[in-house]
Amino acid sequence: MRPLRPLAALLVTAAALSGCAEDPASVAADYPSEDIRLLVPYTAGGPTDIAARALGAHLEGELGRPVVVENLPGASGATAYTELIGSQPDGHTLSMTALPTAVLNYLANDVGYTREDFAPIGVVTQVPSGIVVPAGSPHQDLESLFEAARQDPQAVTVGTPGATNTHAAETRRITELHDVPLTVVPFEGNAEVQTALLGGNVAAGFVNLSQDVLPAIESGELRLLAVGTEERLPYADAPTFVELGYPELTQSTATFGVIAPAETPDEVVSTLEGALRSASEDEAVVEALDPRYVPEEFLGSADLAGLFTETEETFRDVVGG
Repeated sequence: MRPLRPLAALLVTAAALSGCAEDPASVAADYPSEDIRLLVPYTAGGPTDIAARALGAHLEGELGRPVVVENLPGASGATAYTELIGSQPDGHTLSMTALPTAVLNYLANDVGYTREDFAPIGVVTQVPSGIVVPAGSPHQDLESLFEAARQDPQAVTVGTPGATNTHAAETRRITELHDVPLTVVPFEGNAEVQTALLGGNVAAGFVNLSQDVLPAIESGELRLLAVGTEERLPYADAPTFVELGYPELTQSTATFGVIAPAETPDEVVSTLEGALRSASEDEAVVEALDPRYVPEEFLGSADLAGLFTETEETFRDVVGG
């Protein structure tokens, strides 16, 4: 038995050291102990990047450590998320995320992760969506557009700002749930959809009602037929799908939030969640993010986790459509 004693002692020592290295309480007590990386799954200058930089400046003040924003675009967010889940779950590497795009990507593709690989922190902004047509369109309302599709299944093409995002998936849900044959035509972002609409290349567009498209709606270049929120928007003169008899079509809002790797200590998640809550109450941050898109009531870790689950349940059966 003697030869086994040194080995046993070595194993005990290794286990003890391993426990110390991964002790969540120790990690949380020292947090943050180094600079924080905030990954952005998209290129610089876009709405997610702008939100990240406004948020990062606030987090620096709250947490007392520099927050370095890193743009890692590619593969509908997969590049950034892969980097995130490969990092230590200690709260020093975070990522912006956009739902439902993040969920639709892992539902439709083998990207090597699911929502279970993320620790949700909280919501930063939510940008509603809507169906628009060019000013010269013969369709003055949503029912006219849908009736044209019913009469001719090839007649109504709908431009969307991506192939695996909420707009494309929600358009397919309209076809499946309400027998309205719409043809999805994916583009790279709102700007391309708008160009296609004004050039007469698509009949309609399902787009984010973000800062880049609202001016065209306000000027009359585009006509907003319906919005995908449960209640009307104060800054957009259009009915909701719910009002028009399509109560299921409330899942097209783009939610931008912050996530960490799974197994990040609860105490660290709580600290970060508190910092996000503080940011949502900071007038300078809200102004930078645009008050129209900052939820009136802060949505924290549990809320963002619920949105991940709800998005999966809503779109699981249509991602391959």
